[in-house]
Amino acid sequence: MIKGERAKEVWVVLLIVAAAFLLRYWHLSSLGWVDEKSASYLGMILTDSSILHFSDADSYTSMAKDVLEGRGLNLPFNPPMVTFLLIALYKVFGYDYFAAKIVYALLGSLALIPVYWVARELFGKAVAFATILLCAGSFTLIMLVGALNIENVYLFTLSVAVAAFVALYRERGLAGKYPLAFAFVFGLCSAAALLTRSEFALILAVFFVMGVLKRGWGRAHKAKVAVFAVIGLALALAPYTYRNYVYMADFNNQVPSAHLPVFVPVAMNGPFNFVEGHSPYANGTYAPAVAGELKDGYMANLNAADPVHLAFLRDGFRIGWEYAKHTPKKELENLPVKARVFLRGFANGFLLNNFMAGMEGGSESMADSFVPDSKWLLWLLFALFGVGAVLLCKEGISQKLLPLAPVGAVLFTCVVFYGLSRLVYPVLPFFFMVASVALVWLWRKLNCAVAKPYLVAAIVAAVFIVAGFAQSRQRTILAKEPMGGYGKFHLTVLEKVPK
Repeated sequence: MIKGERAKEVWVVLLIVAAAFLLRYWHLSSLGWVDEKSASYLGMILTDSSILHFSDADSYTSMAKDVLEGRGLNLPFNPPMVTFLLIALYKVFGYDYFAAKIVYALLGSLALIPVYWVARELFGKAVAFATILLCAGSFTLIMLVGALNIENVYLFTLSVAVAAFVALYRERGLAGKYPLAFAFVFGLCSAAALLTRSEFALILAVFFVMGVLKRGWGRAHKAKVAVFAVIGLALALAPYTYRNYVYMADFNNQVPSAHLPVFVPVAMNGPFNFVEGHSPYANGTYAPAVAGELKDGYMANLNAADPVHLAFLRDGFRIGWEYAKHTPKKELENLPVKARVFLRGFANGFLLNNFMAGMEGGSESMADSFVPDSKWLLWLLFALFGVGAVLLCKEGISQKLLPLAPVGAVLFTCVVFYGLSRLVYPVLPFFFMVASVALVWLWRKLNCAVAKPYLVAAIVAAVFIVAGFAQSRQRTILAKEPMGGYGKFHLTVLEKVPK
C-alpha cells in the first residue's frame, strides 16, 4: 500500500487527471463554448452533430459502419487502430457519437498518467507536475476528444509506448525484475502505437539506437531484449498483416492492372501522401487537387478503376521523388511553409482564441484552424522549449533526449511529406515536457522552491490554466465576420446525422 509522500503525490496526479476529464467532458457537453446549436468544430460538441465532412474522421466512422453492417473492412489505407476502436465503441453504444467522444475524453485524460511518469523518471516531480498541468489545460488537447480521429488515440498509445520504453531502459519495477517479459510487453505497446500512426516507426528507431547505446547491458542481453520486443511487435501485427495479405491478393485478382503490394503490415498511405506532398500542385501543406481524392472523404473514395489512384498507392515514393527532382525550386519554396505549419501546430496548443475555419479556405484552412491570440505567451513557450532543448542536448547522448524524439518525428514527417499542424497535437505533451524542463531550470536558477514541486505546480496552474480558460471564453469559438488574414475562412455549419 502506498503511504506518506508517495501517496500524496499519487492523489494529486489522480486529481489532475480527474480535472482533465471534467474539462473535456464539459467541453463535449456544454453549449457554453458555442452560440449556435447547429454548428460544431470537428463534431465535438453535440450528440447529434456530424463529424466533419471532408475529414479523416468521416472515413473512420464510415469504415467502422462497413464492418458492423457486414460490408467488411476496406483497403488498408491508413493505420487501423482508430477504426478498430470505433467498431468496438459503436458495437457497445450503437452509433452514439457522444458516447464515443466520452471514451475519447477518458483516453485523453488517462494519457496524462504515463506522461507524468515519464517526466518524473527523467526530470523529477516539478517538471512532471508542470507538464501534466499544461496537458490538462491545453485547449487543443481538450478539443481533440471531440474528433473521432487519430490524434487523441495516438496521444494515448504513444504515451504508453514511451512509458514502457523508459521503464525497460531504466529497469523500473517489473521491467527490472523480468526484463525479457517486459520487452515483450513493450513490443505489444509499440505495435498499438504503430497501428495508430505509422510515424511511430521513426520513434521506434530512436528507441532501438538508445537501446544499442545503453551502458550496463552486455551485447547478449541487449540482443535478447531486442528479440523479445520484436516478437511482441510481430505477434501484434501478424493478424492484421495476414488479413491485408488476403485482401490485397484478392484485390489484385479482381483488378489485374493494380499490381498493389500484398505485404501491408500497417498502412498504404505513405506512398500516396508522399506523391501528394511533392506533386506540381503541392503547396507545402496539402494538395487535394492532385487526384480529387478528398471530394467526399478520400479514404472512402479511392477508386480502384482510377489508374492515378492505383499508381499513387503502388509507386507513390518513386513518382514523388521524380516530382521533387524535377522541381527543386518548388521544393525549396515549400520548406518554409512546412516549417511554419509545424510551428503553428505547437502554437495552437495553448492560450489561443480558437475559431471555426471553413473548408472553403483551401488546404491551409485544415492546417491552420486556430488563430493565435496571446503572442507573448506563444513566444514564451517557444523560448522555453528552445532553452529546454539546449539543456537536454548539453548532456550529450542520453535518455533525457527522449522527449525530443516524438517532436523530431513530426518535423521529419512534415518536411518529407507535407505540413499539417494537427500532426503535432499528439506530441504536445513532450513539447510541454521540454518547456517545463526550462521552466524549472529557470526557477532553480532564481533559487526559488528548489525542492517544492507542488509550489511550481500551483503557479503553473494559476498562470496557464486560469488565464487560459479566462481568455478562451472572451469570445465565442465561432465567428462569422472576417478576422484579419483569416477572413477567407468561413463558418461551416454541419448537417445533422439521423439517429
